[in-house]
Amino acid sequence: MHSTALGRVCSLVVIALIQVFAIVDFNFDDDPKSDAQFCCMVEHTFPQEPFRTCYEQHKNSPDNNETAWCIHQCYYNAIGMFSNGDKLEIDNYLQYKDSLDAARQDPFTFALAVCVKLTIKLIKHFAASGKELPCSPIPYLFNRCLMEVDMVNCPLDQWLNSTFCDALTKKIKSKYGEGIRYDEVKRTSGNPSDR
Repeated sequence: MHSTALGRVCSLVVIALIQVFAIVDFNFDDDPKSDAQFCCMVEHTFPQEPFRTCYEQHKNSPDNNETAWCIHQCYYNAIGMFSNGDKLEIDNYLQYKDSLDAARQDPFTFALAVCVKLTIKLIKHFAASGKELPCSPIPYLFNRCLMEVDMVNCPLDQWLNSTFCDALTKKIKSKYGEGIRYDEVKRTSGNPSDR
């Protein structure tokens, strides 16, 4: 295999790996029907092109974490979900939530609330560390949280029933702790569970 072809393959693998951890699931073949959400088959429709542009700008960062942080900071700034690197534009997320089908709106709002609380802690942590970073990790970490909490709250009819997905859900629950299941929070607050 020629080095340029190998380079393209490696670039595509890096793009695919980075996207696994973002809420965004892009259709690189530009066919929305080929899109496969892993575990929770809910389509999220954030714009695709800014991600490609940001990836090209930041793909040669020296550190893998910093690469992901820089790409996602660039991307979420470009689509208006963040500004100034790490300022969350909650109104834009709520507008996006309103574009989801009715069954997904409350769980997505719930995921937003969980992840905002986590993000506040992360901002304090990074500020206290005093370490100067080339890009803010906040857009990446916020949207990874959003994707994970939203996945745990996937509607049963859109859930990929598999051992892997069940194990992933357990891992996510242990990562974030109690209270990331929307139906469990509803039940403890006196509302009947839909599931």
